[in-house]
Amino acid sequence: MKTEKLFYKNQFLSSCKGILTEINEDGVIFDKTVAYPEGGGQIGDIGYLIREKTNEKIEFFNTTKIKGRNIFLEDFPSIKVENLIVHHIDKEILKTLEIGESFIIKIDTEKRARTTLHHSGLHLALMVLETIRPNIRKSIVGAKITSTYGRLDFATENKFSKDELLLIEEKSNSLIEEGLEIVTFPHKEEKEALYWQCLDYCIPCGGTHCENTKYLGKMKVKRKNIGKTSERLIIELSEIENFRNLYL
Repeated sequence: MKTEKLFYKNQFLSSCKGILTEINEDGVIFDKTVAYPEGGGQIGDIGYLIREKTNEKIEFFNTTKIKGRNIFLEDFPSIKVENLIVHHIDKEILKTLEIGESFIIKIDTEKRARTTLHHSGLHLALMVLETIRPNIRKSIVGAKITSTYGRLDFATENKFSKDELLLIEEKSNSLIEEGLEIVTFPHKEEKEALYWQCLDYCIPCGGTHCENTKYLGKMKVKRKNIGKTSERLIIELSEIENFRNLYL
């Protein structure tokens, strides 16, 4: 059995009803969820579960994915789809739950919204960076997207200069002000293999994203030296519009 990922049908859903289908040592799995699991560098959602039988409110402090089906598509990274999604809760509470119970699953929309914006903002910065250093995406060796920053790690000995950082920041903020459309769409052969696109720049990504650059506010771009042959690009967003209000 797989978990139905409602965030792919409507990423602005903030809650849903789910039936408990499995309990493991880390948490609980439902037939469906609105909670995005950790993956592709993006942190997992947090929130709480309401146990309908008792109206008990149970915090989940992370969301991850397990199992799934491997896919191998041309010009697309190898990923797993049709995963089970684990909502991590206090281990003591696990002992009290029963398979088949109904729960309401609610996510922390403030954290999701800010993480979503930093994810799209990071792609925008990469889009600009590739006009300066073409095909640098092939050198990406790591990523992290949280509610307060986004970062990309590159395998390169060529450190980012102050002029490059300033150009990335200025151009990204200019694109934000333009209010450009952002679209996500599936691969023609696999609905969970998704792309992110702004203008003519397209990159594989299954994370959550805003639908327009106008929501991104103001971007600050920094670098960090993480080794002789590695370099880190970091973006932080401020003056973010109230994107959270879009959640249902």
